[in-house]
Amino acid sequence: MIKCEILDTFYHLKLNLMLKKILTVTLVISFTISVFAQKRFDIFSASGNYNFIESENGNHSKNYETAFMSNLNLPIVLKDSSIWYTSLDYQYFAVNNTYSSVYPDFESFRLHGFIFKTGYIYRFNSKSFLQILFSPRYMGDFNASFSKSIQLGGLVMYERIKNENFTYRLGVMYNQEFFGTYIVPVFYLDWNLGNNFKINGLIPIYGKIYYQASQNFSSGLHFIGLTTTYRVNEPNFENYYIDRRSIDLSWFANTHVWDNFYLEGRLGYSLSKDYGLFEEDDKITLGLPLVNIGDDRTRQNSEFGSSMFVHLKLVYSIPVK
Repeated sequence: MIKCEILDTFYHLKLNLMLKKILTVTLVISFTISVFAQKRFDIFSASGNYNFIESENGNHSKNYETAFMSNLNLPIVLKDSSIWYTSLDYQYFAVNNTYSSVYPDFESFRLHGFIFKTGYIYRFNSKSFLQILFSPRYMGDFNASFSKSIQLGGLVMYERIKNENFTYRLGVMYNQEFFGTYIVPVFYLDWNLGNNFKINGLIPIYGKIYYQASQNFSSGLHFIGLTTTYRVNEPNFENYYIDRRSIDLSWFANTHVWDNFYLEGRLGYSLSKDYGLFEEDDKITLGLPLVNIGDDRTRQNSEFGSSMFVHLKLVYSIPVK
């Protein structure tokens, strides 16, 4: 009788221990999945870029584009769960292209951009939102008139969260560039394809197709396509503007470095990297992605060539529900 009671007690202890192990493993897996699925929001980023512009003699020390970019995002959640969103971007481009320009006095230039975005993100319900953003900019070389270096623009997008793995936005972006009106229909996609493969981007401006190996590491393809204009006022080139266009394709790797800081590196090729120089009054009828309507402008410099580039970016990112 005593032997049976001892065996019965041992059995229950063993069963309880097994149940505790199963519960512990389940909690660990659940916590891991929860953290792994957690989305993140980038508060601040700073990055540098170097392009090896092709030249006739292959001397890349004389022909290059260096760039520095930073971004600060400040969302404020309101009482109705809508958001007042504000962000500030700074862009700096230093270009030296000895063999490109037919005007030797304008082979090198420095461009600055301050892009301010602010507006309201209205919450219809837990899955539908409307974004209305106003975006004034300063785009110039610090030599041109300040008033002539200001641009006005905006963005309207409707957002729909289909489920935890699929979110999309449809909208249009407008900016009054120095060549005239520029309109970009945009489509945002955040899609978890399964097996840790994901697609994220605002098409046709930027996008990523990547593999999320873990919470701390991801890698894949990245592209960015931008059109921006800058007012310049240099000797012999007063009241001109530069039409900068780039299409960059790269392989990237993003890794967690410490706390909420992440480091991203890219190595790629600029399919198009160009700085067209035009007179102030030389404009187009309408600018659209990849095509200009009524573009009879007379370019004042030669076209730039495609080139390889390296990019390094530091991001401060926080988890969000």
